[in-house]
Parts: sequence; C-alpha cells; structure tokens
Amino acid sequence: MTEVQPHPTHADPSSPADLRLVEREPARHIVQFYEDDRLLADAVGEFLAAGMAAGEAMVVIATPEHVSVIEEKLRGRGLDAPACRAAGRLQTIDAAGALEQFMIGEEPDWGRFLFEVGGAVARGIASSTTGRVRAYGEMVDLLWRAGHQPGAIQLEEFWERLGAQYPFSLLCAYVMGNFYSESHSAGFRQICDLHDGVVPPRALGNDPGTRLREITLLQQRALALEAELLHRKELEDALRVAREQAESGSRAKDEFLAVLGHELRNPLSPILTALELMKLRGDGHVTREHAVIERQTRHLIRLVDDLLDVSRVTRGVLELRKQRVDLRDVLAKATDIASPLLDMRRHSFEVQAPARGALLLDADEVRLAQVIANLLTNSAKYTPPGGHVSLRAFRSGSELVLEVRDDGQGIAPELLPRIFDLFVQGRQPLDRGTGGLGIGLALVRSLVQLHGGTVTAQSKGPGRGSLFTVRLPALGMSELDRYGSDLAPLSIATRGCRILLVDDNEDAAAMLAEILRAAGHDVRTAADGPAALELAKEFRPELAVLDIGLPAMDGYELGNRLLVQLGPPAPVLFALSGYGQESDRAKSEAAGFALHLVKPLDAASILSAIEDRFQP
Repeated sequence: MTEVQPHPTHADPSSPADLRLVEREPARHIVQFYEDDRLLADAVGEFLAAGMAAGEAMVVIATPEHVSVIEEKLRGRGLDAPACRAAGRLQTIDAAGALEQFMIGEEPDWGRFLFEVGGAVARGIASSTTGRVRAYGEMVDLLWRAGHQPGAIQLEEFWERLGAQYPFSLLCAYVMGNFYSESHSAGFRQICDLHDGVVPPRALGNDPGTRLREITLLQQRALALEAELLHRKELEDALRVAREQAESGSRAKDEFLAVLGHELRNPLSPILTALELMKLRGDGHVTREHAVIERQTRHLIRLVDDLLDVSRVTRGVLELRKQRVDLRDVLAKATDIASPLLDMRRHSFEVQAPARGALLLDADEVRLAQVIANLLTNSAKYTPPGGHVSLRAFRSGSELVLEVRDDGQGIAPELLPRIFDLFVQGRQPLDRGTGGLGIGLALVRSLVQLHGGTVTAQSKGPGRGSLFTVRLPALGMSELDRYGSDLAPLSIATRGCRILLVDDNEDAAAMLAEILRAAGHDVRTAADGPAALELAKEFRPELAVLDIGLPAMDGYELGNRLLVQLGPPAPVLFALSGYGQESDRAKSEAAGFALHLVKPLDAASILSAIEDRFQP
C-alpha cells in the first residue's frame, strides 16, 4: 500500500499544507474529505498540476461548478486548459451525466463503467507522454449524498478493478457532512480502507510535534464525544422507560375510571327506582328528605356520566353521531339541562342567538348540548348567588362561535393554561361548596376537538368573571347543497292521505308539509297540542305526525288524546324526535306510535313509510 505524504512548503504558513500532495511512490487511489469547496479546489488543483508537470494526462469527472473552479486553479498555475483539451491531455466529464450512463437502478454496471470511464482513461493514456493518467472523480460523493451508499462502495471497487488494467492515480472526494452521525462510522471506515491514502479535511501542520499535539487533541475530542453520546443514549433510554411507565400508568388510570364509573352507576339505578316506588306508595307525596335524596342522586349520576365520557374519550372509543344541526336546538337542550342550577342560585340568565336556520353545523346534537351545558353549569357554580350568566351564539366567517360569560369568581392567571386539563380545579374553600371532580371542562375540550373545533378560556383574574369561547366549523353553502342533494327524487303517492303534522318548529313543519302535499297528500299543520286537537275535530286525520318535544303538551300526551278524541277509526301515529336511541323508540312504541322518525328527516323515508302503510 502506498502512502501519501505532505509536501513541505515555506510559503504561506496558513495554507493547508496537507493538501499539497506528492507521491513518494506512485499512489493509485487517494480519498480527500473536505468541508469547504475552496479547500477542495486547492487540493484537486495541486494533485492535477503535479501530474501535468510529470507529463501525465488528466481526467476530471465532477460537477460543472467544480470543473469551472478546478480549471481556474490550473490556469493560475500556468496551464492552458483549451490547448490541453484539444491535445487530449485534459478531459472534463459531468459526474451526474456519467452516472446516468452506467448506473442501473441504484447499482453501477461494470460493462458500462468500463466503456464510459475506462474509455476516458484509455484515451488519456494514449495522449500522455508517460503512459499514465491522473484522474479526479466525485461520482461516489454524489451517490453517497443521494442515499445510495452501497452503490458508492461498489463504484470505489470498480475503480480498483480498473486500476488493474490501466496505470493511473485517482483522487476521490467526499464532503465531510456525509458522515455526521455515529451510524455513519462503519461506512466512513469502509471508504478509508478502500483507499491507499486518506487526506483529512483540516491541516495538521508540518512540524511533527504540532502534528502529535493536534492528533492528541482530536483523540480527546473523540473520547469526549463518545462519552457524550453514551450519556445521551442513557438519557434516551431512561426517557423511553419513563414514557412507557407513564403511558402504562395512564392506561391503568383510564381503565380504572371506566370500571369505577360502571361500578358506581350500578347501585344508582336501583336507588332511583326505590325513590319512585316510595313516591307511588306514598300517593305521590314527596317529603323534603325524598327530594334531597333524589336531587343528590341525580347529581351523582351526572358526575358518573361525565367520568365515563372522559374515560371513553381518552381511550378513543367515544363516537360522535353527526348530522345537520341547528344551533338553536342545541342551545335549548343545554339550557334545559343547566336551568335547575341557574334557578337554584338565582342567577340572571340571558341567551342571544340569531333566528333559526342561521347557525347550521354538522355535529352530534346530544354531545354538543353536553358541551354547552357543562360550560353553563361551570359558570353557575363559580358565580356567587344572584350573579349574571349569559350565552351568546353568532357566526364569524366560516365558524360558529359560542360565548359563555359570567361575572363570577374568575380564574387565576397561573390556572388559565391548565384549566381544561383533567382533574384541574381552582382553589376550593374548606367546605368545597362548588364541588365537582375537575372533569367537566376536560370533557368540554375533548368533545369540541372531536367536532373539529377549539375552546378557550379568558379571565382578568380572581373576582372578575370569566369568558369561555367555543369555535366550531359551520356548514358552508356547498355542504348545505350536499345535504339537499342527498334527498331521493319524490314520487306521487298511490293514494293521498289526510295528514295532521304537529311541530312547534314552524319552518320545519312548513317544509315537511310542502313535501307531503307535493306527493299528493292533504296536510294540515299545528304548532302545539291544543291547536292540533281543535283542528282534528273537523279534519279527522288518517295519519298524525307528532313532534315529541312539544311545549305544554308533549307528543305522547297529544297522541293519547287524539286516539281518545277521534275514536275508531283512530289515526296512525308517527313520532318525530331529535332522539333516536333504542330506549326512545321503545317508549314511542309503548305509547302507541307506529313509527319513530329521527330529525333531520329523510323525505324519501317518510313518504315510503306512508306508502307502505296506506297503499290500497
């Protein structure tokens, strides 16, 4: 194996002496590592100029940018590049273009390499006065940078095979940035082993004492780096173990919450049933003690339900049942849920929302009502009796915005960033009068995020109230059109029926009545139970479609009165409700309804049901 030695120089002491290379013996294969293109150009210019002075031909396989810089260096040494190129003593080849000629996929092909590169070397030998060629190549560097390390190693081996056929010296170059990781050490060593000489990217000086000092410093830095890498690996292992333990603990907590919620719920159901039996046996008379037990039991059920919901969300098993929802319906349900606490604490409560149909979104109506109810309940609890709580809904661009504002005890600045975290609460008095488990707001954030929205909290500090803002994606016009286009084409009924439609949502009733009339039915509408009973006396409907959530008299009671009032032949009853659980359907069936329809209605479904029921 030949050795590359530095050429002593007494010129510029700051110049990289290691890059001034001559050969004590004809070195065949040298590798130059570099960090700076200027230093690379110096090294390649020195290497080629020495060969030119010895009468050797030159073959440069590099990027066009490097070729230009190298030729400039050669001109600075008195070389006439055009004349040398014309005489065949200088050949410059684009490295990327050469690779395209002999690479098949990610591997070099020996036959093509021999034709392309070997041919250039042979032509150089023919034009040289010594029968030797001095070549510079950076194709291996391009392959390594592109992530084709095995191909680069194979190409180095091809150069070795070529050296057995032609007399030449070769300088390869790699940018040192290719080997920045410990994982690159094996490849770096393999490259060094494939070369007769290795030139580092930085000069070590000419004086032997200086060289030894620099080598010692480099060894110390290498040892320090190895120690640092070992320490970092130990920290990463410790972090991984801690993360796995935390994840295991989190899973155990979630499973515990799920089991705890179910175990607490089991005894609550018979407690409520026992209270109902006590009412029945006491002729409906409810003592103050019974009322307290029922109120506190229902409060406990709500806490357990929140606990179960948080567990479902954290375990990723809570699914939303999305449909087109009018936000006013959601506000009404949430207000019903929170009203008892608002009334009990004698708060002034105000709701501001635009007309029906202005705020539409794709959402799970029950879960969204739960979000707003939790925010209202939170404001009610943390606002002193007689305070003010407001609920405002409006549209802002492509979003629907909900604001729950109160003038209560506010939120401390240090608590604001964590207010939506699980089990986080503000400072509680000794009697814990506001109570709670610290899960309501965590559930709010989780449910809002499942809807693709955000929730934020603002407060100017203790005693200065709070503002909770929920932002949800609104339905755009294209999405509204999509909902409308999902409706199947309407067909004319085989036999028209007399239909009584009762719904306090005037817009919904008008739209459904129009569809039914377009299908050939005779339709009358009413907004409440008393008006429907009066209308039914003369109209005598064959079918009554009743909204279950009517004011004053619900749909169940109205259906029963219609059956009694009209007598045989009694009308067929269809229930109309925003709730579609099995328990809701069972309740409708028990009340004498033939069909339970869930909002929003699919017109094709109701027309088909009517056709099946009343076909001749």
